[in-house]
Amino acid sequence: MRLLAVDDDPVILDLLPIIFRQADLTDMVTADSSASALQILENQSRPFECILLDIEMPGMTGIELCTKIRQMPQYRHTPILMLTSVTDNTRIERAFAAGADDYITKPFDVKEIATRVRVAQRMTEKSGNAPILDTTKIDQTLDKGTHDFALSDPVRLHHAAQMILPFALGNYLSQLSRTRLDSCTIFAAHIADVDSLFANSKPHEFAIALSETVDSIAEVVNCPNLLMAYEGDGTFLCILQGAEAPAWPDIEDQILEVLEERAPVFDDGRPMNLDVSVGNPVMPNASRNQRVKKTFDRARARAFSRAMSKEKLRARIARSQAPMRGLPRSLS
Repeated sequence: MRLLAVDDDPVILDLLPIIFRQADLTDMVTADSSASALQILENQSRPFECILLDIEMPGMTGIELCTKIRQMPQYRHTPILMLTSVTDNTRIERAFAAGADDYITKPFDVKEIATRVRVAQRMTEKSGNAPILDTTKIDQTLDKGTHDFALSDPVRLHHAAQMILPFALGNYLSQLSRTRLDSCTIFAAHIADVDSLFANSKPHEFAIALSETVDSIAEVVNCPNLLMAYEGDGTFLCILQGAEAPAWPDIEDQILEVLEERAPVFDDGRPMNLDVSVGNPVMPNASRNQRVKKTFDRARARAFSRAMSKEKLRARIARSQAPMRGLPRSLS
C-alpha cells in the first residue's frame, strides 16, 4: 500500500514511517504542509492508496486539503484518515463532511493506526466506488430504470456536504467518546415505494429525488453537525451531534412539508410526491465493538416500522372509503 502522510509536526513525520514499517507498510511519502502535499499529489505518476492528513496545519488546514483532494478524479475514492489531537469536535464533523473516511487521535496507538488504515482500504475497495450523483451532469436522455448502480447500492450526492458513505459514518460513530454519545441523536429515514421510484425514473430523476430528500432533512434539522449516509434501498442514516434535534414525530411532518414546498417533478411534469418515513431516534450502544451494527439496525427498524404503520393506516382508510359489496346501491 502506498501512503502519503501530511503533518506540520516534524516529530510526527519521523514517527509515522517507523509505525508503518512495523506493520510492513514501508511505501510512505511525507509532506510538512498542505501546499507541498498538493505538489506531490499533482506530480505523482503512481497514485497513493491511502492518505493521512493532520487536521490543524498553518495556512491550508487538513480539512481544506481534504476537500481539494476529493476534487481530484484519481482520489475521489481513496481512503483519507485525519490525524487529530484537537478537542473541537465540530472540526471532526467538518472533516467527515469534507470527504474523510476516518480519524485517528494523537498520541497514536501503534497497532490501532495500522489497523485502521488497512480497514479503511478494505472498506473503500468494497463500497468506496459508490457513484457520485450530480443532477446537473447526468445524461438526461437515458431511459427510465437505466441506472449504473443497483437499488441496494450506496451512492454519494455531489452537492450534499453532509453526505458521507455508510462505512465512514460507522467509523465516526465507533470512535465517539462516552460523553459525546450522551449528546448524540441517531435516526433513519426511508423513502416509500423506492423500488417503484427506481424502476420508473431516469437516472437524473432518481438523483433529484435523493437530493431533495437530503436537502429537506438538512433544512429541518438545521445543524452543521448533522452527518448523513445513503446506504441504498431508499434508506438514510443520520447522526446529529451536540445540538437539540427537532421533536419527534413532528420532524417527519416538517420534512414532508418542506418536500411539498420544493415540489420535485419528473421530466414530464408529474409530481414525485415523495413520502419519507422518519423513525424515532435511538441511543447509541455503549459497547464500541457492537455499537455501529446494533445502533444502525435499531434505527433502520424504527424507520421501517414507521413506514409499515403508515401503509397499514392508508389501507384501513382505503377500505373504509370503498363501497360495501353485496348491499343495495343506496346503502353502499
